[in-house]
Amino acid sequence: MKKSWPAFIILFLAAHILYAQDEYMPFRCDVKRVGLDAEKFYIYFTKDTPYTSWQLWPEKEKLRRAGGSHGDFLTAYVNPAAYRSIVNKDGMAFGSLIVTENYGPDKKLKELAVMLRIKGYSPDAGDWYWLRYSPDGKVLAEGRAGNCISCHGTNNDNDYIMTAPVK
Repeated sequence: MKKSWPAFIILFLAAHILYAQDEYMPFRCDVKRVGLDAEKFYIYFTKDTPYTSWQLWPEKEKLRRAGGSHGDFLTAYVNPAAYRSIVNKDGMAFGSLIVTENYGPDKKLKELAVMLRIKGYSPDAGDWYWLRYSPDGKVLAEGRAGNCISCHGTNNDNDYIMTAPVK
């Protein structure tokens, strides 16, 4: 019996690590740690965990044509939890974070639009927390942003995502 304890402990730790990865633990945005102060959150996704180091939305290029409130062109970056959700077509995991750079017709940055999925935050709007920033980081909108919800709400059966199917 004594000889089986080390094997049990190793199996227990391995299972715990695999479970944590499966649940996006090391990959999701930790809102409890970061908080939802829009100015501090800007520092989190631009400096602490730079969104430009994340992957682009799968199968989408930089500066692709857009429209509507996102401008003429956009580039969409996704954190690892969002990327896995999109690729696996699981629906968007809680902790998914999407940052779009929105550009005007001259291809100059107009604003950043951010979607963060928080379990229980806003069930009527897919549990998304919405943020918009000017190029210099000034907060333009945050929280339950009506314009974001009304547009993205047309795709509520796709977790409010307009870019591509996620389910």
